[in-house]
Amino acid sequence: MTWEARDLPVLRAIVEMTDEGAWHIEADDVTKRIGLGAFEVERAFNALAAEHPPFFEFEDITAFDSDGREIVVYNPTGHARRTVGSWPTPELLANRIVSGLNAAAEVEEDYDKRSKLKKTAGWLGGAGRDILVDITTAVITKQTGIS
Repeated sequence: MTWEARDLPVLRAIVEMTDEGAWHIEADDVTKRIGLGAFEVERAFNALAAEHPPFFEFEDITAFDSDGREIVVYNPTGHARRTVGSWPTPELLANRIVSGLNAAAEVEEDYDKRSKLKKTAGWLGGAGRDILVDITTAVITKQTGIS
């Protein structure tokens, strides 16, 4: 429950805010954006900061008079971006390709083209899935310069 209701929305907000130009993100910034209480956002920050591989870099800014640990977060990692879906995984790209082919088949008026689209989507979603995932892995690897 805490992942879907608290941690994932907080992580998504961190990634989005960084993409919009935010540098250091505090709990109050996320609270204003997503409507969770400050205490819940702080708990999410602390839970997410403990993850490995890391979701982001952070700095502990806890003061002596603080009610709990306070951190400021910045620089979300590729792991964070893949987790919230802003950077696609090979599996996610494969799913999008198959969904796109199925959607194209639904609106295609030509019977032969519609049939080919459905067959291709069926094969790539079934027996050819591993091949499609390998291809999308190669594309992502090349585009990100990992190889």
